[in-house]
Amino acid sequence: MSTEKNRPASKTPASGAAPRARKGIQSVEVGVRVVDVLAKATEPLPLSEVGRLAGISASQAHRYLTSFGKSDLIYQDAATGRYGLGPQALRWGISAMSKTDVFEVSSQGLTELCERLDLTGIFCVWGDRGPTCVRLKRSKLMLGTDLGLGSIFPVLTSATGRVFLTHLPKSMTGELVRLENATMRRQGREIDPKQIKAICADIRRAGLAQEQGHYVNSVSALAAPVFDYQGDIVVVMTLLFRRELGMATNHQPLAEALLATTSAVSEALGWRGETRSSDD
Repeated sequence: MSTEKNRPASKTPASGAAPRARKGIQSVEVGVRVVDVLAKATEPLPLSEVGRLAGISASQAHRYLTSFGKSDLIYQDAATGRYGLGPQALRWGISAMSKTDVFEVSSQGLTELCERLDLTGIFCVWGDRGPTCVRLKRSKLMLGTDLGLGSIFPVLTSATGRVFLTHLPKSMTGELVRLENATMRRQGREIDPKQIKAICADIRRAGLAQEQGHYVNSVSALAAPVFDYQGDIVVVMTLLFRRELGMATNHQPLAEALLATTSAVSEALGWRGETRSSDD
C-alpha cells in the first residue's frame, strides 16, 4: 500500500529529498530570547544577567534592550539600571489572554489524551454546587453509566472534588465540606480536618488525585488541575476507567500522561509553575 496519500500535503523537492527547515530572521529570534528572559524573571535584571540568560554578550543585549525600550516593550529603572518588561509587553499579554479560550484549549487537550489512551475523560469547573462537568469525552469503557454534562461531584470523596479542595480557598469550599461531612457523619464515615489536610498535602505532592468509586461505584479516576496565568485553578481534568482496569494494575503511565496534558494546557494559559495556596 502506498504511503503517499497519507503524507501531509506539502511542497517537496522533485528529487524526493527531505524539505529543509524554513529560514527565519535570526536577529528576531535572539530578540525574542531577550524578552523571554525578562518575562521569566521575578524582578528586574541587570544587563549582564540578561545577556547571560539569553546566551549573548552584554553589548549585544544592550543593543536589543535599547531598541525594545524605544517601543515601550521593556523599561530600564533609572535608579538601578536594571531592565524589566514595559507597558507594551503588558498590552500584548492582556490581548493574548483575552483571545485564549480556557474551555477550547482544555477541550483540545482532553480530546487528544482520551483518544490516545482510549479512556473516557471529563473536565470540570467550580460551580455554585461544587465541581461541575462541562466537557465529556466518552470511550467504550464508560457505556452504561449516567455520567454526563452537568454532573456534580462531591469535594470530599471524588478525585475531581479533592483537587478543587486542594487548590481553592476554604472560603469557597468550606460550606460544601461541612454539608458533605454532615451526611457522612450519619453514615459513620466523617473525614476530620486532619485527614483533609493530609489528603490535600498528598495531592499537592503528587500533582494529582486518585480515587476509587468516582461518582459511579465501579469507576476509578485520576484527576489533575489546570492553572491560569495567575496560578489559579480553572479546570480539573479527569480520566475515568473501570475499577478492575485501574487501581489493581500499574496506572503510573496514565498519571504521567494526564500530568503532561494538564501542564501543557496550563502553560498555554500562561501558567508559570506557581500556584496560590488554598488558604489564601
